[in-house]
Amino acid sequence: MKIRPHYYRGGRVKKAFIKGTILQFLVLFGLWLLLSGKYDPFHITIGFFSALLVTLIHIRINRHLYYSLEIAKEHTLNYRRFLFYVPWLVWQIILACLQVAYVVLHPKTPINPSLVRFKTKLPNVAAKVILGNSITLTPGTLTILIEDDEFLVHALMDVSHSSLVDGTLPRQVAKLYQRRPSTVIADVRIEKRIKRR
Repeated sequence: MKIRPHYYRGGRVKKAFIKGTILQFLVLFGLWLLLSGKYDPFHITIGFFSALLVTLIHIRINRHLYYSLEIAKEHTLNYRRFLFYVPWLVWQIILACLQVAYVVLHPKTPINPSLVRFKTKLPNVAAKVILGNSITLTPGTLTILIEDDEFLVHALMDVSHSSLVDGTLPRQVAKLYQRRPSTVIADVRIEKRIKRR
């Protein structure tokens, strides 16, 4: 199956590419304003041009991503669902912070590190990138490797990787692109577990 030339000349994929690039700039600029905490003309101007520069540098990657077969036509990001996904992820991060804080403050520090390997059935590369970043942003888990459909994740505790094993987090990411995603993960294996003596 090949991409037809009209996808390159315009249409839905071109609109998705333009929207995605604008959204990327707005997110970067918004993060700059949020993290800098300074709203004078000097800092706003620096933030604006910094976000613009990063977006322009990243445009070739965006073009490759949006004009590839994987994201063509039906698999574009649903921005309404994305607006609900962000607060949901923030809540998961808060819960994970509390779990990690409990473990750190516990006298016996009951950690049980493990490497979790699983395969995903996500619709495109963008979904895999969002999932990988979401895992890393959540305290207690770190995405080590993404190779094709396979993920390798380091988890600090069993509870840290519970949302991966039961498919909750991957399913939320899949919903950004698909209305009713089917089974999102498969072949879950805990490859290495280090037990404290």
